[in-house]
Amino acid sequence: MTGHPTEMEDRAAIHALLLAYGAALDRHDFEGFAKLFGADGHYTILELESAAGPDTGRMMRALYEAGDNFVQEPNFHLFYNELIWFETPDRARSTSACMFMSTPDRETRKLSVMVAATYDDEIVRDDGGWRFKRRTLHPIRNGAVG
Repeated sequence: MTGHPTEMEDRAAIHALLLAYGAALDRHDFEGFAKLFGADGHYTILELESAAGPDTGRMMRALYEAGDNFVQEPNFHLFYNELIWFETPDRARSTSACMFMSTPDRETRKLSVMVAATYDDEIVRDDGGWRFKRRTLHPIRNGAVG
C-alpha cells in the first residue's frame, strides 16, 4: 500500500475497471470496451494483435466476428487472482488471470474454455477515472511452447 488518502476507493474503482473489461466483451459492447482504454491506451492480445485507444474496440469486434474466431453465445469471462499495487496515487499496476468460456458446439451448447490467460496491466487515472494505459494478455498453454 502506498497509503495515499483515496487508496481504498481507487482499489475499488480499478477492480470495477477490470470487471468492466470482461462485461463489455460478454455483451459484445465494443464501443464501451474501447472507452476502458485511455486515448493512447494500448492493448496486446494473444501475442499477435495490438491496438491503441478507440481501435481496441474495433480490433476486438473483428476478432469476435472473424471466421474461426467467431464467438458463440452465451459466452463469459471468469476472472481470478487479481493483484493491484500503486506506483503513485495516479498510476497503478495489476495482474490477474481469466478463463473465457463459450459454447462452440451449437447442438450440445456445452461450455468450453476457449482461452485461459493472464493479464499484466498499467492503469492510470484519466479524466477523473481509471483507464488502461497498457493491457497485455498472455495465453496459458499446455505443454512445451515452440
